[in-house]
Amino acid sequence: MADKLLIGISAPVVTIARWRGSKIAECLTFANDEGGLADFKEHLARITNIPAHIMVDAVEEDYRFETLPHAFGGDRADMVGRKLKQHYRNSPYMAATLLGRDTGKRRDDRYLFSALTNSDLITEWVQAVAARGMPIAGIYLLPMVSAELVSRLDVKATNLLLVAQHATGLRLTFFRDRQFRLSRLTRGESGRPENRARYFTEEISNTRLYLHALRTMTLDEHLTVLLIDRGDELQEEAAVVARDNPSLECLRVGRSELATRLGIDNALLDASPYSIYLHLLGLKAPQSNLAPASTMVSYKRYQARRAIYMGCGALVVAALVWTGTNLYQTVMLQGNTEDAARQTGLLSAEYLEITRQFPQAPTSAENLKRTVEIAQQLRTKAHSPQKVMALIGRALEASPAIVIREFGWKYGVTEIDVEGAGPSVREGAQPVRTSTGPAGQRKESALIDGEVRPFRGDYRSAIVTINGFADRLRDEPEVADVRVVKLPLNVNPALSLSGNTLDNPEQGGTAEFKLLMVLRTPQ
Repeated sequence: MADKLLIGISAPVVTIARWRGSKIAECLTFANDEGGLADFKEHLARITNIPAHIMVDAVEEDYRFETLPHAFGGDRADMVGRKLKQHYRNSPYMAATLLGRDTGKRRDDRYLFSALTNSDLITEWVQAVAARGMPIAGIYLLPMVSAELVSRLDVKATNLLLVAQHATGLRLTFFRDRQFRLSRLTRGESGRPENRARYFTEEISNTRLYLHALRTMTLDEHLTVLLIDRGDELQEEAAVVARDNPSLECLRVGRSELATRLGIDNALLDASPYSIYLHLLGLKAPQSNLAPASTMVSYKRYQARRAIYMGCGALVVAALVWTGTNLYQTVMLQGNTEDAARQTGLLSAEYLEITRQFPQAPTSAENLKRTVEIAQQLRTKAHSPQKVMALIGRALEASPAIVIREFGWKYGVTEIDVEGAGPSVREGAQPVRTSTGPAGQRKESALIDGEVRPFRGDYRSAIVTINGFADRLRDEPEVADVRVVKLPLNVNPALSLSGNTLDNPEQGGTAEFKLLMVLRTPQ
């Protein structure tokens, strides 16, 4: 827990305790007069900026239980504020605590209104704390703090009356089902042991009558009285109360049980009767805070500053974690890099050792590499006669009388060589103008050597078949030019005609031909 300054103010004495960790580190008392106030200010001068929690034990206190219509948000705040001003017009120290919902049909809200009606009792002490620049976290009435004592002692009772001897008198606080209902601070002669038992008995009886008058409980109901005996000196009083009031149960909580149940040192029990309540205030502050908004301004700033510090601390922790993670990853990567380099060195050494056992290569590794690259280039750029053969195959499907005897193919700047090639000869046709592409560009050309089968001496029919086959090749889009370089019969009119009329054309002979086909150059 964070450090706190716990201050208990009563009419005769002011107690100040320094909360450090989870317990009170020191506890001092000051008289409630001008000298005590001066000593109090001098003591505050030695304390740094820590929040102050103020507890008040005074007769001038007021408690009211009221039921208000159920509301939300601003409507509830306005209604509660008007009710507080109506009850406590002259006091700045007041609070409203929502206890729950009513069980009736309307389900109204149940409130506890509490106030310190004599603000002069604490004004100078509060101003001294504020002048030191210490944030005031809250101002609480002692009966509200004592509710935590009931929870810590874990007393199982429906009606419980908590009785304790304070510097200002006898404090009697009534709880029903562990909820605060009433508190009285009486001033009487209780210091002498011979009068103390009678005084305790009378005040407990008066409190029961007062509760009966308020219709909080009846006289026939069972009541449990819990005596807080921090000095182990109320054994006789507890026995007398139990003997004179057979309708109630009287329990005493001694010094050792208080120290064990609350976790408080025995030395603090002797320091002040308010050390118990200041210890409870350090553990948990009650909901009913009497401090006005103007008094809480410095504490709001303190909380905002702490939130900023905590946020910055969280960012620093996150940055450290991030940095540590990155550093760890860097170290791991560096280690992996070193392992990879070590393995690479080992593999290189093994490779060199293995290569020493290889036979002598016919040439250097660079030449072998260059040879492989050239072979790959040749493989990717190589040309085959597949396209030409596909074109010839499609033309042959429509010319079943054509038989291919030989096939030549070339890919180069010039066309394939043709022995005895002449101009294109086609009966009754005009020469065909062709374009084979720019000079110096590679192209595909093929020489087709075939014949017409069956051939029965009808040269005219054979020539027509050959020209039809050439036309079908020429009609292909990929073909640039088709030339008939040889026919079965030379039909040139410039040549002389010779022969024997006794020969039978059907007795033999072949209808051989040769075609030159050139493909178009890809653009």
